Amino acid sequence: MSGWSTLVRQATVLCFLLAVALAVVMLAVAHQAQSLEEDLSALRKGIAAEKQKMHVLQAELSYLAEPERLRRLSSAHLGLMPIEPDQLGSFDTLEAALHNRREGVAVRAPAPGVHAVVARERRR
Repeated sequence: MSGWSTLVRQATVLCFLLAVALAVVMLAVAHQAQSLEEDLSALRKGIAAEKQKMHVLQAELSYLAEPERLRRLSSAHLGLMPIEPDQLGSFDTLEAALHNRREGVAVRAPAPGVHAVVARERRR
């Protein structure tokens, strides 16, 4: 055998080993890519499920926060009534109410907030 045929044989074996190594690397990369695609698919399904849950929760919140429903529940269970305009007071009406109380004039019951301020004024 000549030196030339030995060199060709060695080059052929080297190319074959290189091809095998590249095939192994490509199989590993392909397997890893497939695994990452499966993970991505699972994440997309999870995101879709979470979006669906968010839509359901938003619908529930819209129903639960409906003003007419809250009004019915508050009147049925809490005995709350809407605020009448004459229940609201200002500092002027507060001073008048304090003056009338000191004078002994009968005044209708003040709004709850006014009553608390009047009680504090008495303690002073």
